[in-house]
Amino acid sequence: MKTRKILLLFSLFLLLVLPQFSQQTEDLKPVLAEIERAGGLKEHPDANALIIFEDTKVVFEESGESTSLEHGLVKILTDKGKQMFGTRKLPYHRRYSTVKVLLARVIKSDGRVIRVSEEFMKDGTLEETQQMNIFEENFRRLSVTFPGLELGDSVEMIVETKSKPLIEGHYNDFILFQSVEPILRKEAAIDGPASRPLRYIVRDGQLDFSKEKEGNRIIYRWKASNQPKIEQELGMVTIADVALRVIASTFKDWRELSRYGDKLNVGKVDSNEALEAKVAELTKDRNTEEEQILAIFRYISQKVRYMGSSMDLGAFIEPHQATYTFEKQYGVCRDKSILMMAMLKEIGVKAYDAMINLTRTTDPEIPIIFFEHAICGVVMKDGRIVYMDPTLELSSSFGETYVGGRHILLLDEQGQDLIKVPPIPAEQSLGSIKGETRVLADGSIEGKVRISGKGFYDFVLRSIAKQVPSFQMPMVFQQLGQNLAATIKIENLKAADFADLAKPYDITFDFKAKDYVVDVGRLMMFKVPFSTQAFDLLSIGIFQILADREERKYPIFLFSARGCREEEIITIPPGYKIRAVPDPVEVKEGPVSLVLTASVKENQVVFASDFRTEEATLDPRGYQSLRRAVKSLRRFQKGMVILEKAEGEGKGGAR
Repeated sequence: MKTRKILLLFSLFLLLVLPQFSQQTEDLKPVLAEIERAGGLKEHPDANALIIFEDTKVVFEESGESTSLEHGLVKILTDKGKQMFGTRKLPYHRRYSTVKVLLARVIKSDGRVIRVSEEFMKDGTLEETQQMNIFEENFRRLSVTFPGLELGDSVEMIVETKSKPLIEGHYNDFILFQSVEPILRKEAAIDGPASRPLRYIVRDGQLDFSKEKEGNRIIYRWKASNQPKIEQELGMVTIADVALRVIASTFKDWRELSRYGDKLNVGKVDSNEALEAKVAELTKDRNTEEEQILAIFRYISQKVRYMGSSMDLGAFIEPHQATYTFEKQYGVCRDKSILMMAMLKEIGVKAYDAMINLTRTTDPEIPIIFFEHAICGVVMKDGRIVYMDPTLELSSSFGETYVGGRHILLLDEQGQDLIKVPPIPAEQSLGSIKGETRVLADGSIEGKVRISGKGFYDFVLRSIAKQVPSFQMPMVFQQLGQNLAATIKIENLKAADFADLAKPYDITFDFKAKDYVVDVGRLMMFKVPFSTQAFDLLSIGIFQILADREERKYPIFLFSARGCREEEIITIPPGYKIRAVPDPVEVKEGPVSLVLTASVKENQVVFASDFRTEEATLDPRGYQSLRRAVKSLRRFQKGMVILEKAEGEGKGGAR
């Protein structure tokens, strides 16, 4: 009896924890047929997985409430595909939506089925916020893991999402018809009331489209088949920038969206005694408008923790009251923007809540709420609007340079149109590398380096310093210095306090390298050390990695216009004269420029380098300009400084 009981309990345990296999059912036959027709690596040798079909059906009402059904089937071809599709993560905001998995199963290559049980579905708050010791129960993620997944298997899933509108009475959608893996068939249908007609546009390709009216409703359908995978290139823009896509919205224009977005802020830009006291404390003894604004900005950016959200809707989610964010000392981007608006209001400075996309381009034709980020547009006394990002803890400049060339929507009671910020020149995000190098008689070199920057360059330097422990910083430059010489040694590295935004941030160090000079009798030859760009943290990757392809299909994303100017004074050893230096280089083509010069001044070689990209994104034509600049740089790097032993100094070289 005891043995039988143990076996019974063990059987129950197996039923609970092991994958549940089921027999083939009638509904599975058409799915198996599609899996068979899809083929595999033979037909799709470059694919890691095949998205056999994706069907999306959305029904929205006059209120803006919607219900969507997403049905997808994916066949796994490689281990990478297994890694990509073995778990599906569904982020949502509990205040606005509910997510329900209606079907999740693994279809084995032999036709057996593993149903995904609840134990493989984890619903919880975002891990990112938990790591920051922030418990925000509304930002959530449902993760579905497909058990027993093997190569040749397929995963099928149906997800129902019911959503309340972020903007009352309106619906928006952004649907991709391409992915990093092939899509064999995709259909999207949107069913909405005729009183709320959709404005829509298809970008980067063509789709089969139909529209039909059924009573007082209109159904819009887009279809695509055999869409090739988007071949990912290093440093490219996001998939959403280049994929075949549909953008749809019930908004008439951006002004309407601006007004509706502003309504979400009503009553949120509030104050209390504690907030007023903090503003008074921060602005005490700050005499100018700019100093007072900076004091408030730096308090919010450094003291109020940023709860980043990976949800595209994050920027348009209704913010908390400023006093709530001030009390809790954390918030999403829009919470921090509202708090900054409230604190600036205390000193009589007007500011806007401003919507912006950071990683992708805003499609200006159709007004939609899908913005990634919210920042603050501060109105100065002279009428200028300075854009400040209070989520950037280490932004030291007055205004963000990365906004140049991007679209921004200011939320305003009167309504404002989408605007494109004029380009901000690379000069405002320029790095500075200055140094002195001595060539020694034994063929080695030694020198001193000082690195600093402004704008985006300064921000990156400080961000690296925050991420890399101080004891590891010499190793960072030791590794970079290998581009100058394999024998390089970095010593006496010192760095300013990266968190002190009121003071310039710089890094200084000494370096030495043996056997750098080539000795050929009466002549000594060497390459200009700084021409290697070895200490330019932001540009070295562009030169070495991003410009290696003959052609690129997609634009390079650099986030911000930027550049770096290097200056090096090279002192030659006594008893030698400078006979030759590399020829100058000047490439100024489109958004890319590179100027290299080496001149002689008494017993010194003066080297100067100025590299700039004036746009945050380089399209394929801009990429070719970059390649020509890189080729010119490499030609200069091959050039030599040639020294000759002066008459009467004896025979032989330096060693």
